[in-house]
Amino acid sequence: MNELAQFNPAERVILEEACRIADRLDTLDQVLSGDASGWMRLKQSQDGSEVTVTLDNALSEARQQANVLKQLVASLRIPDEVSGKRPQQRGGSRGAYRPSAAKSAGTVTSLRDRLRQPG
Repeated sequence: MNELAQFNPAERVILEEACRIADRLDTLDQVLSGDASGWMRLKQSQDGSEVTVTLDNALSEARQQANVLKQLVASLRIPDEVSGKRPQQRGGSRGAYRPSAAKSAGTVTSLRDRLRQPG
């Protein structure tokens, strides 16, 4: 069976973007390790003038790309190879996103008021 058949169309888009980010991270790693040829090529002008290229924030960009890659891969919920279990799916109705009883009742209480209430 084709491995991509396990993914729905939205997951395939996420997987494709994750692959692009992995490629970008490989290129950024080449830049950070001093192999600039993986990123660019320079040609000297005919008059022999010097060309200077500056790459700013390559490490910061690599860190940001790695975080996005981690999030994309986690969103695919790929099953564990050993157990076959898929990671827990997180929905929008958890934690701070879940409406509290006070909000659903139409009242708003401050944290200070709730702490002062007995029992």
